[in-house]
Amino acid sequence: MSLPARLGLIALATIASSLVGFAVNSRWLLPLLNALPACLLMIVSVARRKRAEAIGLMVWWALVLGLSSVALTMTWPERASEVILNGASYRDEMFAWLSTGMGRESTPSIFVPQHLAHAAVFCVLSLATGGCASILMGAVLMNYMSFYVGELIARCAGSPSHALAIALAWNPWSMVRVVSFIVLGVVLAEPLLSRAAGRGPDRRGRRAWLVAGAAGLLVDIVLKSLLAPRWPGLLGACLG
Repeated sequence: MSLPARLGLIALATIASSLVGFAVNSRWLLPLLNALPACLLMIVSVARRKRAEAIGLMVWWALVLGLSSVALTMTWPERASEVILNGASYRDEMFAWLSTGMGRESTPSIFVPQHLAHAAVFCVLSLATGGCASILMGAVLMNYMSFYVGELIARCAGSPSHALAIALAWNPWSMVRVVSFIVLGVVLAEPLLSRAAGRGPDRRGRRAWLVAGAAGLLVDIVLKSLLAPRWPGLLGACLG
């Protein structure tokens, strides 16, 4: 199958998984359905020793999942609050931070340990389950972050800050973190998936990818420390 065909298939499968999860209204079925196409595509790519391809396809999956979750949140907000794990509580925390300038987002002593804990759990899950459990964790994280983004854009509709909210609702440090998690997840999933496919893991360039993923986590922390204190001033006004 050609790359454009695979990209289209991933997009359709991811959007369909979100639609089914919303229709069924199950908090755990939604991320399970979201994770399924990503897990399958990663297994196939790793089995073919296509690490860069697997990373690229996973980034595409995360992008489609984020956009579809934002769109569904804006279209079906009540169902989104019911079906997305941690969505409402994360939104409330983020809105309070944007309104007051105080909170975990702009407090490194609080958010750095949380980020490191999430990264450690994600990496252990990638090693232990060939990436499938970490993809499930990633789907949960993507969905509740997307819920906040959708709610923020909808809340700012009609405000002079609406265009700014659309541009900045996805924090740049969060996007760096998502890509870093994907890089680490794919590389750490390789040993188990390669053994399951009856071959040894591809060690070529492995260390460089791991260093790149770890560096991305550091960039995430630095960007958040520098930029997060500015976000309430940029977006807080549209919340009233």
